Amino acid sequence: MRKVELLFDIIRSPYDMAHIVQIAQSIGAIVYTSGKSSLSFDIPKVKTKVRSWNIKDGFKAIHYNTFEEAINDLHAKGKYLIGTSGNTDKIFYNVELPKNKDIVIVFGTESSGLKLEKQKMLDELVKLPMDKSKVDFLTLPVATSAMAYELYRQFTFD
Repeated sequence: MRKVELLFDIIRSPYDMAHIVQIAQSIGAIVYTSGKSSLSFDIPKVKTKVRSWNIKDGFKAIHYNTFEEAINDLHAKGKYLIGTSGNTDKIFYNVELPKNKDIVIVFGTESSGLKLEKQKMLDELVKLPMDKSKVDFLTLPVATSAMAYELYRQFTFD
């Protein structure tokens, strides 16, 4: 069965990280991080929040020093990388993904998303549809949840 995996470029919000642990644990996803200034998922603020939610052990996180190192390694392992961007017209729910590869959803920084040069390194760029007159962006945990659960649903129940 294909897997859903998650890559975050320079993640620094302990609260977002705790939510990501919860999402990843619920679907059995590996989480990748990149960047020297990314926080570790082992910091006390994240561990305390995760413990308060009764999340079991077994969370798997892999860190890369640079975004480029992460992309090169994941591509070498045969992963298909889709990035999130408001600069594309491709709606996440309408994209045809390869049937024989694990999918890694790639998210940019909490404050600025994926920079254009990093977007060019990915296999696909997608966005979640939304009413821009009411909301013009989604927080990182919300976007992660929506996309990860949709792929998990497709891979597990379709």
